[in-house]
Amino acid sequence: MTRAAIGAVFLLPALWIGGAAAAQLHGPVFLPPPAIAPAPTPAPLAPPVNPGPAPAPPPSLSPILTQPGPVFTIPERAAPSYPETQYPNPVDQQKSDAYRRALEQEQRQRDRAGVSPASRRSREIQQQLNQPGQ
Repeated sequence: MTRAAIGAVFLLPALWIGGAAAAQLHGPVFLPPPAIAPAPTPAPLAPPVNPGPAPAPPPSLSPILTQPGPVFTIPERAAPSYPETQYPNPVDQQKSDAYRRALEQEQRQRDRAGVSPASRRSREIQQQLNQPGQ
């Protein structure tokens, strides 16, 4: 190979690399910002036109207003296929019984703990247990 050919072999890649490096030195190309046009103002609207008086209602009342009772018949409820739950006592009686049992339990605990029956709380419990109707 001749010297010129060897020089060209080394010189061409160097120019190519140098050209790429030189292109990066210039940096990004900035475009001008887009022109923003102001929004067009809408054309003014004409004022609303009065359509005139409302149509008059019919002279007689609606049958829905004049006939008493429901407009349609209410269907009968079917009886449940299971019997109604029977409670042993009314709910209030159950509450009273539960309260009485709680008082008796508290009194037994106080007796076991050796609390005097003359204490204020023991007397309250005894008064509530002695009330009629419980």
